[in-house]
Amino acid sequence: MILRDVALTLSQMPERDMRAPLVKGVLVTIGVMIALAVTIGAWLSSWFSGWTLPFTSVEIGTEGGWLAGAGAFAALFFVFVPAAALAVGFFIDPVADAVEARHFPDTPRARPRKLTEDLWMAAKFAGLALVINMPLIPFYFLFPPLPAFVNGYLLGREYFTMAALRHLTAAEVKTLRNRAFFRIMLAGALLAFIVTIPLLNLLAPVFGAGMMTHVYNRARQRATSL
Repeated sequence: MILRDVALTLSQMPERDMRAPLVKGVLVTIGVMIALAVTIGAWLSSWFSGWTLPFTSVEIGTEGGWLAGAGAFAALFFVFVPAAALAVGFFIDPVADAVEARHFPDTPRARPRKLTEDLWMAAKFAGLALVINMPLIPFYFLFPPLPAFVNGYLLGREYFTMAALRHLTAAEVKTLRNRAFFRIMLAGALLAFIVTIPLLNLLAPVFGAGMMTHVYNRARQRATSL
């Protein structure tokens, strides 16, 4: 079923209703990534300032200006998940509207919501993703599959929640999310894999929002048929 949702989402992305959110998503994601990377790189440089390399007299803060650049470069990769989470708040509604209009015409109209509400929820998730991911970075190099499990859960949970909150209360979202846990985790793992692929990862926020709208509506249909 997930493969069907993937295929339907990909086939719809070139359509007119999806192109504007796609362009906006790419630009917002790039901007957020650069801002986070520069911030983290500067923090690393400041934190290590005055340190000396082991068994040498080389001061990292004064002699190793490369550290900030290296930290910012590494941060570009590891902050993509929170960047994608923050960016999706800008276009979850137009993407979900386009998917539901074409594939789920029986879906009730989304409840009115302010953009600030979506952005605040996305910002909270982005902060959580940073807090969880940063300490695990050394382990990601030792165990390459680990990011897929960690970020698969984070991305799946966040994108499903944002799609479902368009129609349900927080309590109803939690109940439906528990029922569809395996499918959400699988879709999230796929997103976590996509964000590791350069350039393709820029499409992940819009693709994820579209795919998870399919996942939510199928879960809703199964729940109402019980």
